[in-house]
Amino acid sequence: MKSKKLIKKLALALATVTLVSCGKGTATVENTQDSVKEPYKKKYTNADFYKDGKLDPEIALAAYLDMFDYYGVQYSDFLKENLFISDFGLGDFENTGMAGVFWLNDAEHRYFGHEIYLLPGQMIGQHRHVATDFPPKYESWQVRHGWAYNFSTGEPTPNAPKIPDSQSGSVTIAHFQIQKVDEVIHLNEAEAPHFLYAGPEGAIITEYASYHDNAGLKWENPKANFIDVLKQ
Repeated sequence: MKSKKLIKKLALALATVTLVSCGKGTATVENTQDSVKEPYKKKYTNADFYKDGKLDPEIALAAYLDMFDYYGVQYSDFLKENLFISDFGLGDFENTGMAGVFWLNDAEHRYFGHEIYLLPGQMIGQHRHVATDFPPKYESWQVRHGWAYNFSTGEPTPNAPKIPDSQSGSVTIAHFQIQKVDEVIHLNEAEAPHFLYAGPEGAIITEYASYHDNAGLKWENPKANFIDVLKQ
């Protein structure tokens, strides 16, 4: 009798442990699924960005802060003081524009650090850097968050993204690489035309470069003009 009772107790204990283990296992799976983030998506359009034909700096900044929050980027005091935002005077911020910050730009030692912020589907216009009193700027880019199309010279790449109407006739290159987090891409050659174009999740990109002399910056679009709306 005692042995039968002992067997029953052991069976009951085993069943209890199994149920508890299964319960914990199920909870673990559910928690893992709940912790997966949805990809970041576009939330603003030109209808939001412009008032009376002018880019609204508060709305433009809010769009970037929303992306910063998603990707865990701190809006530091340095960024608050030095962040710039521009639609390049083209009136199409949804598709053509950027925010950024120069961490440093040292003429004496000729080096430069830059962060580029692109909202989903946002493009920097095609441009190049020519020699001035300084050599032409040479650049490398590292994606930190999101991903981007990195365009420069070379054979045309199939399945290119649609170029925004505001850049129609101002893009002469069709070679690109899809650049993902922590991939580093270098400028093909000095003075080569190039531009970055964010994917649908936006892109935060670190740029490493030689000294940036603004006099050497040449836009392909003659209407493009850098205007920082946060400083207007």
